[in-house]
Amino acid sequence: MKKVAAILALAAMVVQGTSTAWACHRGSSCEAPCSYAECGYSADSGCGYTMQYKTEYRPVTRTVYHTVPVTTEQQITETVMVPTTREVTYERTVNVPTMQQQVLQRTVCHMEYQNVERTATVLVPTQRPVERTYSVCVPETHMQTLHRTISVPVMTQETHPQTCTVYHSVPEVVTHQVACCHQVPVYDCCGCVVGCQSVQEVHDVSCTVMRCVPETVTNNVTVNVCHYQPQEQEYQVPVTTSHMEQRTATVMVTECVPTQRTYTVQVCVPRESTESYTVNVCTMVPRTEQYTAQVCEYKPTTRTRTVQVTTYKSVSEEVTEMVPVVTCVPVATAPVAYAPACESYAAPCEMSYDCYSVGHGCGRHHGCR
Repeated sequence: MKKVAAILALAAMVVQGTSTAWACHRGSSCEAPCSYAECGYSADSGCGYTMQYKTEYRPVTRTVYHTVPVTTEQQITETVMVPTTREVTYERTVNVPTMQQQVLQRTVCHMEYQNVERTATVLVPTQRPVERTYSVCVPETHMQTLHRTISVPVMTQETHPQTCTVYHSVPEVVTHQVACCHQVPVYDCCGCVVGCQSVQEVHDVSCTVMRCVPETVTNNVTVNVCHYQPQEQEYQVPVTTSHMEQRTATVMVTECVPTQRTYTVQVCVPRESTESYTVNVCTMVPRTEQYTAQVCEYKPTTRTRTVQVTTYKSVSEEVTEMVPVVTCVPVATAPVAYAPACESYAAPCEMSYDCYSVGHGCGRHHGCR
């Protein structure tokens, strides 16, 4: 970012200087000097030059600063805390459990059983015969004639046309190529038979094959057709009916009669008594004892050590860069009439240079650089 800002600032300064060299009292930044009436140019003849912008790259040298790290060794003195362990004797009081036997008394409830006579009223079941009248449903079955209509199948014969495809076998002569081998004698250079060689030949063989030719034939076929005819029919079915009858029967009836009875039962009677028992009682007895503990203490200690210290310093460097410069260049379009009053006016500038103008009126100087 710093490099880009420096290049832009330098280009602005160069452009500003070029524009100032061409500035006239009319305020034009790139205007030919022959446009003024003071130099003796007439408005009818024209200037004869047009101005064009030209960009050039010029080398510019500038100083760039870089930050360079420098690492050096440095001795430092520091104070650290070093842990030290020592043994310290302490006293403490602890409670030691001690078991002792102690005699205690308690009241105990004992259960005793006694025989007691008691009277209770109980229901004793007894049976006696009783005549009772009840109704009975008596079923009766008789035959009943019913009528129904049934469908009776009747078979009749009917003739229907039926189209079917019949295949006929037609003989056909087909020619096939059959390969066969036969032995041919082999001769050497002297004309003697040295062996046999199998030679394959292809012959045409004719054979007869049967080809199926379809033919559509319509025939009359007689089929049995089933028709149903209604027919009245009588049949008998058993019908069951019932009627109620009164009947008398002797049945045994059970009745419960209350009766007084005496029986002996065992009754539980509680009885209290006092008894002694021995228990173990835990008692805490204080006791003083000594114990040794490790105590850590920290003592300051001074140490010297070498560390790496990094510092940064600026280093300058000369850098040459190409900077774009925009200039105005006059281009001749028509002959220029020089005024006698402006004897000091120089020849028009070439296209490869940039023009400059200083002074006012006929006393100004024009030239090329």
